[in-house]
Amino acid sequence: MKHEIKFQKFTDFALAEKLLQKHSEKIREYVDHLLWWNERVNLVSRDVSRETIVEHVRHSLVIASSDIFRRADKIIDAGSGGGLPGIPLCILDEDKKVVLNDIVSKKIMACKQMILKLQLNHCKAVNGSIADIELTEGACVVSKHAFKINDLFELIGEKPWLGIILLKGGDEVEKELEGIVQPLKINVFSLEQKNNPFYDGKALVEITRLKHE
Repeated sequence: MKHEIKFQKFTDFALAEKLLQKHSEKIREYVDHLLWWNERVNLVSRDVSRETIVEHVRHSLVIASSDIFRRADKIIDAGSGGGLPGIPLCILDEDKKVVLNDIVSKKIMACKQMILKLQLNHCKAVNGSIADIELTEGACVVSKHAFKINDLFELIGEKPWLGIILLKGGDEVEKELEGIVQPLKINVFSLEQKNNPFYDGKALVEITRLKHE
């Protein structure tokens, strides 16, 4: 059985903007902390502006439109770096447990401090490989430009999970399925916008296991 891939246009940027405004105070606080830590740990580009960081947060919030995200009881942010997309998603929903994971210890140290300052009691940061993180049937794995699909599957493909949501280049998806035997259902939502070059080439990618009939 081959993978089932569907390409379509993302149409719910209004939700991301609504959530950005609804949680603006906490998100503003997160951006402040991220910029502070970035000068010391290099979590994102050194010369990144506040406006660009806010766009990265808005980008992260498009994940909230996914039915996989809504159904999940646990969110695992693989290759979290400075907490993107995990911390913005954590701010949205206190009922979901969130785990930020990265192999770089200094980035996780910064995430732990930001979690503490933001009082995100349902979130924790764990250093090490995503392969060592416990996954459950209700877990949604998210990642923002941190993994190729086949590389991620080498680490978690045999584990239980509800679904995977990736923010990555839409043109990369098909070639990154090479070597994955397990049949998958993949929805690729193009995030490109006419008047915002930030989203050029970017996509929201939903991955679930394709059930046998």
